[in-house]
Order: sequence, then C-alpha cells, then structure tokens
Amino acid sequence: MEDFNQLKRKLDDMENSELAEYVMKKYPENQELWYGSKKIIVRKVLNFERNLMNEKEATGQ
Repeated sequence: MEDFNQLKRKLDDMENSELAEYVMKKYPENQELWYGSKKIIVRKVLNFERNLMNEKEATGQ
C-alpha cells in the first residue's frame, strides 16, 4: 500500500503538463487514462495500478 501512497504523492506533485506526459509515456495503450482533470487522471491511474496488482495476486504471481 505504501507504493500507492508514493505514486499518489508523485502524481499530485506534478504539474498538469508533466502529468499528461508521464501518463502518455507510461500507459500508451490506455488512452482513457489520459483525459480528464488532474484529480480524475490521478484517480484513474491509481485504480488501474490497483487492478493490476489485484490481478497478479489472484493469479498467484
């Protein structure tokens, strides 16, 4: 859970343009994460990362 807190702080500290560039580079295949206000983009990214983590735990990786 600490990773999510660190990621949230990192994203919150970014300027809007930095955040947009970061999300576009890190998640190029998930364009739905790119759009919205800063608060919405941060929430989408955190939810996406949480879902990835849950999938890995469910498959036992």
